[in-house]
Amino acid sequence: MWFNPSALETPALQKIKKYNTNKLEMEMATYCRDVMEGLQKDKMRCCPKDLLEVLRESGLRADITVIRNILKDNWELTSEKNGEYNFYHIGTDGELVPVKRKGRYMEVAIADLNKILL
Repeated sequence: MWFNPSALETPALQKIKKYNTNKLEMEMATYCRDVMEGLQKDKMRCCPKDLLEVLRESGLRADITVIRNILKDNWELTSEKNGEYNFYHIGTDGELVPVKRKGRYMEVAIADLNKILL
C-alpha cells in the first residue's frame, strides 16, 4: 500500500469495527475477559465445548464448528496437546467456580481479547 493504514484509524472507524463483529465472538471475548479479570490473570484455558455451554446458557444459539472457526481463524489460536486444565464458570452471584476438565485446550490471552473488544 502507498499509505499507512493507521493514519485512517479514527474513533468512528473503531466503533464501526466493534459493532461489525459477530455476536457470538463478542460474547465469548467478554466472558473470557470477565473470568481473567476475576482471577487477575492474563491467560485462560478453554475448549470450544466449554464456550458452547456458556453461549447456550446466555441464550445464544451456537454451533461447535462456528465456535471452533472463531477460535482458530479469527483469534488465531491453536490446540495444545491433550491435558488437564481448569475452566471457570461465573456463578449467579459473580463468583468463579473452577471445573476440572481434560481435553485439547486453547490458551486465550487478554491482549488478544482487548484487540477484539477494542
